[in-house]
Amino acid sequence: MKTIKKLTLIIATMLFAISPLTISAQRSLDDIKEDGKITMATSADFPPFEWTIMQDGKLTIVGIDPTLAQKVADKLGVELEIQDTSFESIVTQVTSGRVDFAAAGMTSNEEREKVVNFSDSYYQSKTAFVVPKDAVDQYSNPEDFAEKVIGVQKGTIQESLAKEEYPDAEIISMNKNGDLVEALKTGRVDAVMMDVIVVGEFVAQNADAIAQVDGVELEQDDNGFAMITHKNNEELLAVMNEVVQEVVESGEIEEIFKEYTELNAEMQSNE
Repeated sequence: MKTIKKLTLIIATMLFAISPLTISAQRSLDDIKEDGKITMATSADFPPFEWTIMQDGKLTIVGIDPTLAQKVADKLGVELEIQDTSFESIVTQVTSGRVDFAAAGMTSNEEREKVVNFSDSYYQSKTAFVVPKDAVDQYSNPEDFAEKVIGVQKGTIQESLAKEEYPDAEIISMNKNGDLVEALKTGRVDAVMMDVIVVGEFVAQNADAIAQVDGVELEQDDNGFAMITHKNNEELLAVMNEVVQEVVESGEIEEIFKEYTELNAEMQSNE
């Protein structure tokens, strides 16, 4: 397995009162290079895209998104600093200029596109359902969830999709995917909607208690996962797109996915 680059980690839960529609000043590429550091926001509870591990005695964020972010930093010749926060606050942090960009398994929608720039996409997915293991036989199609209590992560495409597809369901939104899984295990929710690749990771971690509903998925009307930056920062956007294009066209993105999927599975088997 490839050596994982060390990433500077700042663990901080930051919920700011600044409106996500407020666009403040951003740092130029010259500013970033002069400072020698670029800051990236993420929500590190989304394996294999981003999660935390102990590495060389330090709590470190690893995953697909930090790897892509490191490539952006490398192109600029600067240090990467990662700020771990709640998913729903990420757009605000970018628009307020508190970070230079973000990589957090984020998809585009009309509201976000008004205030941030999205890079080219590096992953396209679907939404899947997770339920208690002893109830999985009760579900065979999406309509079976119509009047259930459904858990989703705040600010995600799944939150919007649940509200759109299931107007008669009770939708419970939480900040962390791990909290959603615990709510499912304790009976607070009947089901959880997640990105299909992440479902596999959480099911593997909790195989005795939860299960994915096989063959039941929802199409996501979006352009896939992408990094985001300030609406006015076209220079940084160009660098981000260059990174995405290189890893996609070379096939390296598949290697990155494989690396972190295997790493997460290996860590779970050792627990």
